[in-house]
Amino acid sequence: MNTIDALISLVLALIMFGIGASLKVADFKTMFEDKKAFLTGLVFQMLFLPLFAFLITYFSDLSPAWKVGLFIIAICPGGTTSNFISYIVRADTALSIALTSINSILILFSIPLLSNFALNFFIENQSTISVSITETFFQVLFILILPAALGVLFNEKCSTFSKTIGKPLKYINTLLLALVFGIKFFGSKASGGSGILTEDILTLLPYCLLLHIGAMVISYNYAKFTKINKLQSTTIGIEVGLQNTTLAILVTGTLIGNNEMTKPALVFAMFSFFTTLGFATFTMRKELLDRY
Repeated sequence: MNTIDALISLVLALIMFGIGASLKVADFKTMFEDKKAFLTGLVFQMLFLPLFAFLITYFSDLSPAWKVGLFIIAICPGGTTSNFISYIVRADTALSIALTSINSILILFSIPLLSNFALNFFIENQSTISVSITETFFQVLFILILPAALGVLFNEKCSTFSKTIGKPLKYINTLLLALVFGIKFFGSKASGGSGILTEDILTLLPYCLLLHIGAMVISYNYAKFTKINKLQSTTIGIEVGLQNTTLAILVTGTLIGNNEMTKPALVFAMFSFFTTLGFATFTMRKELLDRY
């Protein structure tokens, strides 16, 4: 593992610790009470998104490596960034955290299985490329699950201190995330950077936008259509539309070891925070206007 990939792993672990530190064990007893909203969000994240991404990649003219990279974005559901946006716009943060908590466990199994499916489907003669189920399981366990569990334990034992550092930690984690992407984006290939070119960005951008905006709009409107309240509909749109691009880079760059496959995640990360924030602000403001 090169220096940049090691940094990505460390930042992901810190982010998951921050999510855990915002929770208590008792929260897990109440956060799943509204099963309809929770299950809708989870189904869209774990089933709809991979299918949607597969259709986009299948009918695109992207290179096989980029098709795999775009598909892998869709199997890495949103993490702390989506939680942070729900917090900023005052959506249903508890629902956001509930989805993050559960999908972090489910991806222990879904990421290696679906990554290998994409490699087998899109890459010819890919017998030398595969994602180890065992390695992925332990990477996700130690980088996502364990730090989150330690965060919950920390909040249980040091509740006052956890509340004090909670808000600054969200901003620190967001800045660290930006730093990691900056290094990956501008770093040389020799040091673990992507070596992405302007032509690469222009080619990938329409497909990344289609995946991102399509996922947000479809999931949000489906939630509204099924009578889920507007607050939770916005949260579902945020969670489904904003993917964990840091995790996608970990999978493509570290587990698969292919820099070309990291490029879709880098392009996706360039705009997705701001477009998601804009989408969430618009739908939340629309909700307030609809009340009057």
